[in-house]
Amino acid sequence: MDSSLKFEAKRKILVMLLAANLFLLCLGWIVAFYAYPLLPQEMPLWLSFFRQEVIKVEKSPIFFAYPLVQTLFITGFWILSRSGFSKAKLFVQPDENLSQRQKTLYSNLMKELVSLTLIFFNLIFIHIERSLILLAHGVEKGVMELYFYSLFGMILILIPLYQMRAKMLIRTEK
Repeated sequence: MDSSLKFEAKRKILVMLLAANLFLLCLGWIVAFYAYPLLPQEMPLWLSFFRQEVIKVEKSPIFFAYPLVQTLFITGFWILSRSGFSKAKLFVQPDENLSQRQKTLYSNLMKELVSLTLIFFNLIFIHIERSLILLAHGVEKGVMELYFYSLFGMILILIPLYQMRAKMLIRTEK
């Protein structure tokens, strides 16, 4: 495959990952606005993690703190990934002999890692919000633990996966 086609394909992947993050971010807000009027007068504010007591409060707009924190978290890390963070040598030892093309490919790889990781964080935020809504209605008792912890596990799996990809990228481009 021609190198310009590869570069264009990588750019399309980054655009698709951004679109997926934006979709999930919007979904979190849509669910919050849809569910809020349907919440009972007493709603949980915090879930039972690690056998903590569920914190319940009177229905209030503080419920929207979850999609707000989700928005701030995702936006903040996305901005970081587009700034100097993406140029950091996270996985490969700094090598002054890298070509501009290698540096660009590496930077795009780091942007891809951050965007993919943010998808999983979006899913975590949405799952917490969903669990609060279902707990308020007495349908569930909290988060689905296997799903919740699996999302964190997927994030941890991405680190060595992208470390290997970065090393392969540097080797194949030399």
